[in-house]
Amino acid sequence: MFDDGPGLYLATSALALTFLSYCRKYWLNRLCPPLPPGPTPLPIVGNVLSLDAARPWLTFNAWKSTYGDIIYARLLNKPVIVINSEEIAKDLFDGRSNIYSDKPQSIVYEPFASDFNTALLPYGDRWRLHRRMFHQAFRQAEIPAYHALQLRSAHKMLFSFLQDPGNYPSHVKMFGASFIMSIVYDYEVKAEDDTILHVIEKYVELIVEALTPGATVVMETFPFLLRLPSWFPGATFKRASLECLNAGHDVKEIPFQHVKERMSTGDAAPCFVTENLNRTRLSDKDDIVITTAIKETAAIAFAGGVETTSSTLLVFLLAMVLHPEAQAKAHAEIDRVVGKDRLPCFDDRPALPFVEAILRETLRWCPVFPFGAPSATTTSDIYKGYFIPKGQDHTVLAKVANDPDYQGLLAMTHDETKYPSPDEFKPERFLHDDGSLTSDRMHLGFGWGRRMCVGRHVADASLWIAMASFLAVFSAHKALDDHGMDIPVIPKFSTGLAIHPEEFPYRIVPRFSCTSETLKHLTGLEQL
Repeated sequence: MFDDGPGLYLATSALALTFLSYCRKYWLNRLCPPLPPGPTPLPIVGNVLSLDAARPWLTFNAWKSTYGDIIYARLLNKPVIVINSEEIAKDLFDGRSNIYSDKPQSIVYEPFASDFNTALLPYGDRWRLHRRMFHQAFRQAEIPAYHALQLRSAHKMLFSFLQDPGNYPSHVKMFGASFIMSIVYDYEVKAEDDTILHVIEKYVELIVEALTPGATVVMETFPFLLRLPSWFPGATFKRASLECLNAGHDVKEIPFQHVKERMSTGDAAPCFVTENLNRTRLSDKDDIVITTAIKETAAIAFAGGVETTSSTLLVFLLAMVLHPEAQAKAHAEIDRVVGKDRLPCFDDRPALPFVEAILRETLRWCPVFPFGAPSATTTSDIYKGYFIPKGQDHTVLAKVANDPDYQGLLAMTHDETKYPSPDEFKPERFLHDDGSLTSDRMHLGFGWGRRMCVGRHVADASLWIAMASFLAVFSAHKALDDHGMDIPVIPKFSTGLAIHPEEFPYRIVPRFSCTSETLKHLTGLEQL
């Protein structure tokens, strides 16, 4: 007869431990507050089949009407918490920034050359180094030093509109590229086919095209797709990854080496790169770490700045074409304050509240980053009775806008309780009855808390001078058909992480007898 006492004891102990573990988990779940409400996920795929892959924010808007301002969903294996309320976003990202200042990490960042993007870095020493470099260059006190560059770039844009009014996407892109390249690399972009400009544009285009929300979820769920050989049939993600890696290398190295060469000959003027390299020489810190950070922050400063600036100016032009009454009010204000013998300058800004209101309404009507940047929690949190889990695997999205060509859905900038008739373009909503500006500066698109966009001050200044300069010289109208009738404009927007209006028919009309000689006199630019 066998003695099975020890085996029976071990089996009984294992069962008891399993039972106790189950009881503990069950009890903790009962004690833990519920997750935020949301659609019931399907096995494996979660809620991904309900998602508009091209414009996922539209789906989140639809869910808002059913589940409220804070929603829990699962996209394949990715838990997502979506915030549709400005109040909640401020409570969490401003009021509890110690919890919500981290960023979710993804296996796609490194293979798609996005692991050096400051906006995506986890909260830590590397992010602090990036942030410190940006803050030194782009804090509000430094912005007046860039006004001359921004003004010159705006004036060059006016010449481009006068000489080739039909090529408006190129003109607004060159405006952003011109002053940002000067600020970051002390480099003057003279033509659209500029070699260094092409390097940076290629990187931005590849990243925006490759890292759509839908593609990211698929690659995170099936990581083997990134390990396929590039020649393998259907290895689309792998081939896109290789393109992004090559572009990522070039965007960091080529402009940086241009500055280094100019510094070696003593021909480099102060700029973001030279200032940071000079600080490095005076410090005892690791040169490799600092130099790498300079390359990374410089590339991101340009890539992020040009995309957002040009896209927002395209929204502005679309709004002017669709809303001539707002444009007419801006013209009248500029004529009254500035006159027609000179162009607006930054000193005029306080006296042009309606132009300021147009800028704010442009940012509200259609922010070019519908999601903002996703966040992650450093620890679990309880908010309004809901449990917000800890961890990098939970993404917190503060969705700031809905797509203007999709009417009737609410989001932060289209919240009817704060912005009545939100789909209408009404600059007056930012003005008091006496014409003075309200306190709402429309900074929703720049984020909150410790991860707020550090370039918001330079972006604000550049957008204002571009809009004011354009309105002083030109008016934008619908294009005319062969019978002299207006051609209808139906707004359509691109898809992806960043959006912009697709090309639309329009015409530019100088507001007075304007020639190149007239503009040279008004701007003081003799050579372009």
